[in-house]
Amino acid sequence: MRLTITGSGGFRRTPRPGCHCPVCQEAREQGTQRLGPSMFIHDENILFDTPEEIAAELENAGIEKINHLFFTHWHPDHTLGARILEIMNTKWSENMEWCMVAKQKTLVYMPKLVYSEIMQRFGPFFDFWGFLGIAEVHELEDEAQCGGILVQPVVLKSLHRTVTHSTVYVISSKGKKMIYAPCDITPFPEDARFYDCDLMILQIGWYGPRMAERAEKGPHCEISMDEIINIAKTYRPSRIILTHIGDDSELLAADLKALEEEYSQFNIQFAYDGMELMI
Repeated sequence: MRLTITGSGGFRRTPRPGCHCPVCQEAREQGTQRLGPSMFIHDENILFDTPEEIAAELENAGIEKINHLFFTHWHPDHTLGARILEIMNTKWSENMEWCMVAKQKTLVYMPKLVYSEIMQRFGPFFDFWGFLGIAEVHELEDEAQCGGILVQPVVLKSLHRTVTHSTVYVISSKGKKMIYAPCDITPFPEDARFYDCDLMILQIGWYGPRMAERAEKGPHCEISMDEIINIAKTYRPSRIILTHIGDDSELLAADLKALEEEYSQFNIQFAYDGMELMI
């Protein structure tokens, strides 16, 4: 499978307009950015999540078609770019009427509990896109077979204060297996399918005494680096990529490099926009 981390940012992009924190300032000075969290599998044109900036992310990656779209949960940084279905799947009618017609259709998958939460908020949009013939929404039960790629959801009730159901996806093809769990993954579920995978893409964990103090003051809804390491020790993935990296982490480029060295025995790397991966 050939993958692209189309967006590696957190719940708000980096640099963030109006923010002059060290992380955003460094990004401006280096000419880099982290857009909303998403991933694309090229083999079958599979997209995971649609952050607000997804159109720019797909353009940057040279992606021209979405055959399948999976959502992890309803939060805005994962769903508000869903209008990409209109942007990519429509054309003007050939008889010059001022209306859009379908040029292709995307199969959209949401695990049952996630489906309920997304459709409560965005149902009319998906109804409209279904009417146009550009999207076909499926409640995902056990698995979806997308050509040669099998996608299986593991749904958890996260500790996020919005009481959100989130999804860990098990993705396999031709004897290779990866886990995609980019956000709101506490408490991390137990599942035998997670063992000895070729790749895990996980949400970055908070790190350091300042973040520990912040975690103690509020509800524990974000995963920590200690918990990430425990996942690594438990499930023994060949490689771990950490994504969903926002300015709230307060980690500069040098800090990320130092953490990669500190956790080198677990083969941990930090994602960046446009990162290409092969498994």
